[in-house]
Amino acid sequence: MRGELTAEPPPHAGDEHGGGGWHSRKRRGPWIREREPRRSSGLVWALVILCTLLAVGVIVAGATVFAVYLLYKPKMPYLLVSDARLELLDYGQSGTIENLQLALTILAENTNSKTDATFSGVSLAVGFHGADVAFLRTGTFAVARRSAVPLRYQVISSGRQLSPDGMQYMDGALKAGVVPLDLFGKARTTWKVGIFASLQFWTRISCRFLFNYPGNGTAMPIDCRSKSP
Repeated sequence: MRGELTAEPPPHAGDEHGGGGWHSRKRRGPWIREREPRRSSGLVWALVILCTLLAVGVIVAGATVFAVYLLYKPKMPYLLVSDARLELLDYGQSGTIENLQLALTILAENTNSKTDATFSGVSLAVGFHGADVAFLRTGTFAVARRSAVPLRYQVISSGRQLSPDGMQYMDGALKAGVVPLDLFGKARTTWKVGIFASLQFWTRISCRFLFNYPGNGTAMPIDCRSKSP
């Protein structure tokens, strides 16, 4: 019989030492690429610098305004009624105010110690129970620092017809000997704070005076001054 030949693989190089393959192979793990540091673009740096400059500018501006406020300590000018007297009131039975004479003194006050003030657009009105009795107007004028300018009005009104409700109200006031008159209106005030800004505000006044009439015509004491928002 012809014998069978079998081919046997050559011995691995590692067989002599108990190895199991022709060549010893090293298993490599997954390759991880190191991240390169991101390079900040010029635009990002420009934005950072711009934001920094803006922040510094806001801080400097705020500090400057605060310093100017501490130096000048600005106060809003205002109107103050210093005297009011009802000199004459002729009221007809038909509900008409035939003659009303009112002496009114209003002070334009400027309590600022370092700057002058200007009043303009002074528009006031005298009313009785919702009806306008007289209108008071004054042009532009200046008030020096820490001083006041008196505005003296000699109010004369005639021929004002009252409503039925106003007629009843006037009858009751004359019987009680106390006639109420309202003063209301506004004025624009302007003054400077250093060389940086010129401030403008409306100051508004609204008061009710109670006059002893018939009698001496004096008004009961009241603190009547304008207020700014």
